[in-house]
Amino acid sequence: MGEAVTVRDGKFLRPKVSRQEQGGEKFQRIVKKTIRVAFQLLLLSFFLFLSHWVYGHLLGDPHFRVREVEVRGGRKLAGETLQSLTAMEGRPNLFSVNLKKVVKRLESHPWVEQVSVRKVFPNKILIQVEERKPMAIIQLGELYYIDIHGEIFSPVGERDDYNYPYLTGVTRQFLEKEPVEAKRLIMKALELLEIVEQEKIPPLKELSEIHMEKTFGIQCFTKAEGVEVRMGWDDFGEKLKRLSLIWSDFHKRGFSAVSIDCSDLKKMVVRKIP
Repeated sequence: MGEAVTVRDGKFLRPKVSRQEQGGEKFQRIVKKTIRVAFQLLLLSFFLFLSHWVYGHLLGDPHFRVREVEVRGGRKLAGETLQSLTAMEGRPNLFSVNLKKVVKRLESHPWVEQVSVRKVFPNKILIQVEERKPMAIIQLGELYYIDIHGEIFSPVGERDDYNYPYLTGVTRQFLEKEPVEAKRLIMKALELLEIVEQEKIPPLKELSEIHMEKTFGIQCFTKAEGVEVRMGWDDFGEKLKRLSLIWSDFHKRGFSAVSIDCSDLKKMVVRKIP
């Protein structure tokens, strides 16, 4: 039969459930929940134990020892130099190699601009290096390489190739005292150098020196003829085109120039050799 319902004074009343029955149901719920949590913890512990066992087994497996470190992209830096920076002595296990630490050690070298390192299973480390590209050599008491971003990154070695234009006019004292202004002058010189490298327009096909002068602008010297060319601070592309026309006309007439002032785009002054 169903549950009895009593009507009293217009209200429906249900019989009271005994406290003993309520306590029993609550206890059963607690037991079920405890068993479920215990089972989940047991399962998690099993997976952790299994993972630890597998990892330990892989670390001890000679099949995963590093047997080759391949370096790509190095020109200035020898592969042996880069491999020594990885600090992987002996033959470590591939799983134990910390790639972030390897990258950090490689990027500490002044010639390394960017580097990527990855594991090639089962036993190889692949290093891809992008070296800094010098644009010029700057004179700061000593000679230093400088890249297109204006970063002075490494001193010039005794056995290095000196086949780069020299940047002069910015001293170490000026660089330390007025770093913002010094950087502006350097970036202007590199801007001119980049345009010269792209256009290859005579007479500025190759430059031997770019001198930076705060008041009068950039003064450069050609590598072949040693002609002095004043370029000011701006409109380098247009000045190079007009300079090329003047230079061509001069050669047709059999003249040779000792200096050309291109500071003013509207009026270029040529001083010829007597």
